[in-house]
Amino acid sequence: MNDRIRFLLTFVWLLLAVSIAPGAEYRSHPPQRPLPTPTKGELAVGPKLFVDATRGHDSNAGTEAAPWRSLRYAARKVQPGDTIYLRGGTYYEHVALVRSGTAEAPITIASYPGELAILDGGLREFAEDPAGSWRPLPDGAEGEYISAKSYFDADTRLPPHQFLPGAWEPMWGIEDERPLALGNFADSLVPLHGYRTLKDLRSPNEYWLGNKQEIATIGLYGGPGMWFNRQTGRVHIRLAHNQLAGLGKQAYRGETDPRRVPLIVALGFGANVLRLTGIKHVTIQGLVLRGATGSPLIHVYGSENIELDHLTVYGGFPALLVNATKSLRVTNSAFRGLAAPWTSRAHMKYRGTASYQIVLQNNQPLNDDIELAWCEFTDDHDFAYLRCATNLRFHHNLVDNFNDDGLESGPKLRAHTLFISQNRIGACLIPFSQHEIDKDESPVDHTPETGVFVYRNVIDLRRGTYKSPPKEADATGSYLHEEGHLVGDHGGPTWPVLRFYHNTTLRKTPVFRDYFLFGLGAQGLRNTERDVLNNIFVQAEQVPGAGFAGIKEPGNVRAGGNLLWGLKEGPELAREPFAKFRASPLFIASRKYYEPGLTTHDKVADPKFVAYSVDSPATADLHLQPDSPALNSGLKVPAAWPDPLRDADQAEPDIGAIPHGAPAWGVGVDGRISLFTGEAPVRQSLRD
Repeated sequence: MNDRIRFLLTFVWLLLAVSIAPGAEYRSHPPQRPLPTPTKGELAVGPKLFVDATRGHDSNAGTEAAPWRSLRYAARKVQPGDTIYLRGGTYYEHVALVRSGTAEAPITIASYPGELAILDGGLREFAEDPAGSWRPLPDGAEGEYISAKSYFDADTRLPPHQFLPGAWEPMWGIEDERPLALGNFADSLVPLHGYRTLKDLRSPNEYWLGNKQEIATIGLYGGPGMWFNRQTGRVHIRLAHNQLAGLGKQAYRGETDPRRVPLIVALGFGANVLRLTGIKHVTIQGLVLRGATGSPLIHVYGSENIELDHLTVYGGFPALLVNATKSLRVTNSAFRGLAAPWTSRAHMKYRGTASYQIVLQNNQPLNDDIELAWCEFTDDHDFAYLRCATNLRFHHNLVDNFNDDGLESGPKLRAHTLFISQNRIGACLIPFSQHEIDKDESPVDHTPETGVFVYRNVIDLRRGTYKSPPKEADATGSYLHEEGHLVGDHGGPTWPVLRFYHNTTLRKTPVFRDYFLFGLGAQGLRNTERDVLNNIFVQAEQVPGAGFAGIKEPGNVRAGGNLLWGLKEGPELAREPFAKFRASPLFIASRKYYEPGLTTHDKVADPKFVAYSVDSPATADLHLQPDSPALNSGLKVPAAWPDPLRDADQAEPDIGAIPHGAPAWGVGVDGRISLFTGEAPVRQSLRD
């Protein structure tokens, strides 16, 4: 293929993948999230190098007029102070960055202003020549195709880079079931399912049947996806429409012939798309990264002063892996996972790829000074394994649509400092979770003033998650909106020292077992300590936790200044809903840890938000009305605890995430997402 034809094809597919106008028709499925757009700006003042995947050549001088062709080549030529500009187009490469900048002269790799460069670890033929890349499989299932070529090197069985709790590592006895073919539709970037078995890919069944043996016999179709045949080296694909009742607009109704739609297809396991090892003072800006398989898309190891800014990252297991790294900044970036609109937790955990999106690994020295800010983390199985870090700051982010665990803070550690603030945390089955990796890994004591600090967040669980397909027809689609737990664990670990204050947390259905304070007042209190102060907890149905179920003996928890409300039953409660508890031995025992006693400074009352509807989350305004009982009703938190809005309280602290009169901030890339709804963009960037 000559350069002119390649340029034209790349240009066309670039338009399809990232530049389709709003309202355009998609051959596949409408995008789940906004597609990336080029960043604007001027060229850097200092030395500049240029790369162009369509018209460059690595024998050129690397100038704007005579660019290089590959980022891999440019990465070997760059010097401190240089900026490498990638012209718009797709770079089918796996790149290792090996050169460092300095504090005074950092190295920058960026898309050319006004253009969008894509680093793709996949195979270009499936995007550029879909018609020639697939052929029908006559003896397969209806709508099944196989790749025109064999790719035997995909099954090299590289070992995984990381151990992930609750996943398959190592895959004793089932290595042959590891999905080796993953990808996305190129026009919408909606992910394709990575199948473990051919039976599932071919199955006409979409119901979660009564037992695992029945599903193993009949199979479970999980929507458009691929399976790699280790015997023939061929990729099998099927883009059949969903037939499951209740999926509605989440069902796949697009093109079923892969020869008619460009695809991003990545094969194999264990190869990073972008690796930064042992380098310092490097910035990556404005790129799209995609084409990872069951391996890290971006791997940062043993590096220092690294900035990842305005990236859009599709897929990866994980999308970002961080080891032994100091001073990493990830800002204004969008991470999109492996969960398509029709994909449930059961599909990914038991029949596909049980992916984490962000993993911080426990190499030495421990990760330190990590910031994740103004980012969007969406549409995956598990979100972030954050336990292996000190001084981690996670703020102004959107976390939404994770069908299993959210932020994994890990068990109690001696020196554990995570700061989670001013985020919008939406649909997650368990927003805050922890795993036990080793028995007795948690110390009895801990360093004072350390722990996990969670403050000034809006945690809105009302939409629920797609946990599992139904066992029988359900035209209502109620199974798409199952609410999990605010907090939970796996394996019975000692929970971390937790300071949970000034948050607003919302649910529809009753909390699990009616636990006090959405579980924070009852769960995981063995050998740890916890503060739960000045939070708003609202349910649509009964008042959360007023029954005090699950508390057999109080733990070391200090809870006060919290406001609880149930939209339906709140007005019907007795005037003193805590009176029975305060007359019990449990109340007296709680004073051992918190002298006033549990519930003494808590109240049941309508918070009086400016606008709030259970059935219409998009209209929410969680500012407090002037007569809200949450005003001036909180307790003072220790001055050593961080609180960016402490000075916004006019008198005593207001309860909840937003003090009365304080403006709401945007979250996500450039603050473009509403803190209240998680959907409608704010009018402008509301960055501090």
